[in-house]
Amino acid sequence: MRTEKHWSNGPPPPPPAEAAKDKTQPLGGWGTDLRERFTGAVLVAVIINGLMLVASTGFLRNRPISDTGVVNADTLWAAMLLGSAPIIWGIQQVKLGRDDNGFRTRGLPSLLLVSTVLAAVFQVLLMLTWPLVADESVPRQGALAQYHNDPIAFGLVAVFVIALYAWTTVASLGFIGKWLPTSAIGSVGWMIIAGAGIWQAFVIFENPATVGSFWVWAGIALLGLVLIPVIAAVRVHDRRPQNMFS
Repeated sequence: MRTEKHWSNGPPPPPPAEAAKDKTQPLGGWGTDLRERFTGAVLVAVIINGLMLVASTGFLRNRPISDTGVVNADTLWAAMLLGSAPIIWGIQQVKLGRDDNGFRTRGLPSLLLVSTVLAAVFQVLLMLTWPLVADESVPRQGALAQYHNDPIAFGLVAVFVIALYAWTTVASLGFIGKWLPTSAIGSVGWMIIAGAGIWQAFVIFENPATVGSFWVWAGIALLGLVLIPVIAAVRVHDRRPQNMFS
């Protein structure tokens, strides 16, 4: 074993595990990770819904201390909020301070599937207040205005929200590991989902809900939910194992 005198520039460096200890957050258990992901989803949903409620009062402006630039609680504002919510939540889930980037090895497929469904369902439930505070310019027969009293409108918006959260999680799987190209793909995926989400949310909110639209988005949501555990299992198959629930 080398002693300190064998090193001309000072003491020897610490072992790799000890050197990395201060640069990473401790890995949480499966339940801890689920709680953190759901807490993040609750925080995002509360902020997003709060912005919708504030816009309905007329106090939200894009130009401070000005009588112009009032943000109305219309379909465009609602679409922008809904399209950005899952992306904000997805960004929260990437924890670069952990050596697994926030994606545990054991139990990852079930963790991502359960947390995604919980996050989407919570957002769906909070959005029941949106028709009550929406601007008068919102089409009365549109899915946004009918969301709280029309089963087809509720179902359409619900599966659309689930689809957004599911595909956001699929894109976030690009951040597993340290390979830069997959992280870039994940980032591009988030941007595409945000843009397409805002656009399609606006279309859905502006128009009456149809059974055909419901089944289309139900299929897209189901595909995303199926891909989450499949891709997660493939991406982590060769990583260091850890106890699923500890």
